[in-house]
Amino acid sequence: MTKVSIVGGGNAGCITALYLSWHNKDLEVELIYNPDIPCERVGQASVIDQPKLLWAATGFNWYNNPIHATMKSGILYEGFGKYNEEVIHAFPAESMAMHYCPWEMQKHVLNSGHFKVIEDDIPDPKDVDADYVFDCRGKPEDYSDYEELINPTNAAILAKPNWDTTKALWSRHVATPDGWTFVIPTNSDSPSHDYCVGYCYNSNITQKEEAEYNLLEMFDVEVTKHLKYKNYIAKNPIVDDRILLNGNRLFFLEPLESSSIQAYLECARFFGNYIITQKASLERAGSSAKRYIKQLQNFVLWHYQFGSKYDTPFWDYAKALSFEDSDFDALVSYVKNHDFDICIPQSHGGGTHNDCQYGQWPAFSFKIWYDGMTRRKEK
Repeated sequence: MTKVSIVGGGNAGCITALYLSWHNKDLEVELIYNPDIPCERVGQASVIDQPKLLWAATGFNWYNNPIHATMKSGILYEGFGKYNEEVIHAFPAESMAMHYCPWEMQKHVLNSGHFKVIEDDIPDPKDVDADYVFDCRGKPEDYSDYEELINPTNAAILAKPNWDTTKALWSRHVATPDGWTFVIPTNSDSPSHDYCVGYCYNSNITQKEEAEYNLLEMFDVEVTKHLKYKNYIAKNPIVDDRILLNGNRLFFLEPLESSSIQAYLECARFFGNYIITQKASLERAGSSAKRYIKQLQNFVLWHYQFGSKYDTPFWDYAKALSFEDSDFDALVSYVKNHDFDICIPQSHGGGTHNDCQYGQWPAFSFKIWYDGMTRRKEK
C-alpha cells in the first residue's frame, strides 16, 4: 500500500489529507502537524468545490455546521472599473461556496477519521518515512527557490467590523484609493471575526499610516493587525522526486477572487492522480500545478487592468501590470462576441469552447467580468 504523509495542519494540509483519503481508500494517509503552530487567523473564502468535499467526506451541511461557515453565493465588486458601481461575480444559482473559520475547519477535518493524525514537529519533510510527502508547512523562510508572482499589492491591514457582515450572502471586494478591501460575512461568535475585513495595498506606494487612515475613514472597523506579504511561486513544486509542495509552501497570491483554497485542492488532485494511477509523470503533475497558479495570477491581474473609480498612483501602477497567455487571450476574445447563455458549460465532460476552464474559471466568469467592465448596466 502506498503511504502518503502530509506535514502541516493548516488549510492546505487538511484539504490535501481529506481529498486523498476520501478519494482513494487504498492509500495510507497520515497528517503530521505541530498543534503549537496556530492556523491562519484570517477568515477564509472558497469557491464551490470545498463545500462539496466537506459534505461528502465529513457530513458538513448548513445545519450541521461546526466550522461557523456562512454561505457565499459569489463576490460583489464595488467601485471596480469605470462603468458600474457594482459588479457581481455570481456563482451558479444551484451552487454555494463558503466563508469559514480556518482553525474550526482544521479541528473538524482532523477529527473526520479518514486518515491518521500525528502531533509532532517536523523540521525537514525529508526525514518522514513515506512514499510521498506533501510539504504544507506554510510560507518559506528563504525565498531563493521561489519566483515572484506579478501583483500590485504587498501589504494588508486586518480589522474587526462593527456591523453585522452576515446580512450579505457574498464576499464584498471594495475598491479603495490605495487598493481594495475584502469584507467576509462572518458570525460575530466566530474566532476569525476579528480578522474578517482586510485592506490590501502596496506599501511602496502608500505609507502604513495613510492606508490605516483611509481604512478607518471608509469602514466602521477596529484595526487588529498590520502585515506584509510576498506574491510568489516555487520554482520547482517537487523536491527529490518525493516531496510535493502545497499551500503557502508552494505559492501565495493575494486574495482577490478567493483563489487559494481551490488551488490547494487542485494541486492535491494533480499530484494525487499521479500517485494513485502512476500515469503520465510526476514532473507533468508539477508543471500542471505551476501552470494553474500562473493562470490564477493572470485572471487576478485582469481585474486590475480595468482600473477603478479612483485615479490614484496605486491604480495607475496596477493597470500597467501585464502578462502574456494565448489561452487567456482566446477565451477573452470568445466572450467578447457571445452572449452569456452561450458561455455556460453544456456538459461536465467538456469538449466545446464554452466548456473550457482557465484556472478556476469557466467562460461565464470571464463574460461576467468583461461585460461588467465594458458595458453600463441599465438601472
